[in-house]
Order: sequence, then C-alpha cells, then structure tokens
Amino acid sequence: MPINSQFHVVHDHNKIGPAPKLTEAQVREILEKHDANNDGVLCWQELNTVFRDLGAWSPWFRANRGLHYADANNDGVINKEEWNDLVKYITDLGYKLKIK
Repeated sequence: MPINSQFHVVHDHNKIGPAPKLTEAQVREILEKHDANNDGVLCWQELNTVFRDLGAWSPWFRANRGLHYADANNDGVINKEEWNDLVKYITDLGYKLKIK
C-alpha cells in the first residue's frame, strides 16, 4: 500500500474499516525519509522525528527506547545493519496508517 510524503495512505473511500498497521516495508520507507543527511544512519534526533511523525505520545521516550533496543554496537546511532531491529521495534508497537 503506497504512502505519500506525509505518510498518509491513499485510501479507497469505498472501503470502510479500521486503519491498518504499518508494514515492515512502510516502516523502512519512513526511516529512509527521516535519514536527513542520507548517510544510512539514524541519530537520536532523526529517531525523535520519526516517532513524532508517527504520533507517539512521547517521541523522545520512544527514540530513547528504540535506540536502546536496536543499537547493538552501542555507538549511539542506528546503522543499516541495525535497521531490522528498529523496524521490528516500531512494527511491534502497532502504529497505524493515518487514513485521509
């Protein structure tokens, strides 16, 4: 299901139902868009923006937890090798697409 630049799914208004949860592919797309300097690494500030845009109550808390969960080498950032763990963390939280 494609999402636009504001992470809202293009919705067929003939279908009615609950908002679907984000898929792993959609989460990866969101992470790539939030990699501000395109270095393949997500710092805390970028993670904070990810969770803010996902609608987290406390984006700074989720950024801290995501960093703790996925930063296997404890270098303070999430590199491409660690993205799988971050994607799992985000999808397990159950964020849903915002339907327009």
